[in-house]
Amino acid sequence: MERQRKRVKEVSKEIKQKTDKELEKLREELERLRRLKEQKEREQKEKEEIEEESKSKETKKTTDELISDENIEISGIEKIEDKLNEIDTFLSEELERIDHKTYEKNAEYIESQLHELEKEIVGEAGLIEKELSPYEKLLEHYPWLEEPRYDYMFQIPNKTKNPNDFESWQNEWGKVLFDYARYAILHILYLTKLHSEKPFLKFENRKNAIKEIANKLVDDELGEWISKKQDKIRVYWKTLDIWADEIYEWAYELGKIEPILLYEIRDAKEEFSSLPKADIVKIFEMLSKEGKGKLIKTDDDQVALKIAIE
Repeated sequence: MERQRKRVKEVSKEIKQKTDKELEKLREELERLRRLKEQKEREQKEKEEIEEESKSKETKKTTDELISDENIEISGIEKIEDKLNEIDTFLSEELERIDHKTYEKNAEYIESQLHELEKEIVGEAGLIEKELSPYEKLLEHYPWLEEPRYDYMFQIPNKTKNPNDFESWQNEWGKVLFDYARYAILHILYLTKLHSEKPFLKFENRKNAIKEIANKLVDDELGEWISKKQDKIRVYWKTLDIWADEIYEWAYELGKIEPILLYEIRDAKEEFSSLPKADIVKIFEMLSKEGKGKLIKTDDDQVALKIAIE
């Protein structure tokens, strides 16, 4: 009899663990949709700013039409946000108190709702329907990358004979490389890998051209060589201070009570998730000095941070 009770207890525990794991997946999917929605809103805002700056000769809409369109868009976004909040509340308050069979029934419904929401977000009027690649984002700000009349930009000007041309060339390409790292969410660039990436593959002398551009970022203190061969560069498209603030806010919002380990940063699916280990350790030390957390060394000599939650 005691053995049977023990078996029932183990089965219940296994079901609970399975339920918790599936519940966490739904929460991750919900968070992904929130990020997708925010991204689309940012892209729409950027698009509107570009349109406002450009002097278009096309017929403008009347004030009434603009107000009407704006109301439609806001209404659609608020509707999506309401649905996301409704699902979030259900996940937080209801599913944790129900048994596995009821959970499975509700989970299937929620998954279908999330799928419908994703279609609604992506298809929302005025929002970009696909996520742009880093190169496509570059083209929005540097259209000359594909214009034939700027082919000379893919050749290195002579430093000695044309120093001004070289400086101008290096400055412009430095901006491109910096933004490429930012759009691709890359903190470390491997120069040899850039040889086969747009727009850098169009250089006549790829190795030297990319090296000269990387040197510009180092000179401007926007990058740092992290190998003796100078074939890897750390690009600081956000300062460690900004990353520290973002990591603290992320941990604070999630109510992280236990010490935060490196793998949790990696699993966060945020821009800071791919930061080099050395930078994360520095950030933990910075937050500790600022009184926002306490630095802890684990038994296996790893560094963790226990944030201060007021």
